[in-house]
Formats: sequence, C-alpha cells, structure tokens
Amino acid sequence: MRFFLLFIVFSFCYKPLFSQVEPPFSFVSEDNNRLIKEEDSGKYYVASGDTSRIVFIGDETAAYKLFDRNHKILAEGNFSVDGDKYMREGKWTDYYENGAIKNTGYYHKDNPIGLWQHYYPDAKLKTLYTYALVDNGAYYYCMSGSYQEFYENGQLKTNGFYKATIDEKSKDTTEVIDPETEKTVRKITTGKRPRPEKYGTWEYFTDKGELSKKEEF
Repeated sequence: MRFFLLFIVFSFCYKPLFSQVEPPFSFVSEDNNRLIKEEDSGKYYVASGDTSRIVFIGDETAAYKLFDRNHKILAEGNFSVDGDKYMREGKWTDYYENGAIKNTGYYHKDNPIGLWQHYYPDAKLKTLYTYALVDNGAYYYCMSGSYQEFYENGQLKTNGFYKATIDEKSKDTTEVIDPETEKTVRKITTGKRPRPEKYGTWEYFTDKGELSKKEEF
C-alpha cells in the first residue's frame, strides 16, 4: 500500500476565535520515511522533519496515529484519499502530554464539521461549538449554531449563537480548465465565502455563575 502527501493545514472559513491546535502530520511517503515496524493492522514510520515522532498508518482501516518519542499518542483519526491527497475524515482527537483529550470533533474532506469540543488539561470542558456546511455556489464550512465557553472550575463563561453570514469582501482563487485552450487557469470569485456572526442574545458570566453582561445582536 503506497502513501503520498498527508494533509498539513486546517481549512477554516474564518480566523479562529481562539487557539486551535493542529496535529503535526509529518508522514510524507513510504519512500521518504523510515519504516520502524510492520503489523497486521498497519505500519509505523519515523516522521520526516521530526525524528522524535512516530506515525502509524493503517493498511485496511485508513487509520492515522501520531506518537511522541515515548510512544504517547498525540493525535488520531481516519482519513480519505482523493488522488494523491490525504484528507482528514470522520472523528479526530488531539491529546495533551498527560494523555487527556485536548480537542475532538469531526471532519469532512479535511474540513471541520458538526460538533467540536475543547478541554482543559484536567479534562474539564473548555469550549463547545459546531460547524455547518454552507452551499453558496460552492461548499464552505463555517462555525454556525450554539457556542459555549466554560471556566476551569466548570462554570459557564459565555453562552451565545453564531449564524453564517456571506462576506461580500471575501475572495477565493480556484484552478479551472479553460475549455478552449485546455490549460489550467486561475479564477477569482468574490462575495461567496461565509463567516460566523454573533446572533441573538449573548450572555457572559463570572466564574461564580453570576450574569455580568448581556448583549443583543
């Protein structure tokens, strides 16, 4: 089974409201990564660019796992293949060094979708939100729906709702085939990409659970 380039970046339709950790996908190919061992379920490789990390690729289940030098798991999930491109697919989970879940959620063709949860290192919930698929002549993925943020003591910090709004100033560059010349050309479209916008009532609380502010959007 041959593997080529594995995905490297997240595809978001906006700048994240808070830091979101990208699992460092360092596996490149069977030719460029040193094979450590092979099992019935898959193969283990030395990660290119960072020899302190180990990549596991499943042979039958399209599973991906990333380990540190002490064999502690850093990230895991599944992937799909489109040509020679590997994309995150289904549920993905990232972990802290202590083994606790850092964040978990779902992907579709390397884009976040559905419910996402972020946690503090002590496993308490930090943020809860969702991504939606928006069809605006092309498919986009954007934060939309309920949003909640919590203090480390478990008290609710922020409670609100996002809606997907079309950004008229947005620009997208895509490559298309010119039907006359059959050459690949770049096409720029504007006013298509959605962005999350606060909507309805937003509530903000103190770490003792008292309402400190309310906003209407």
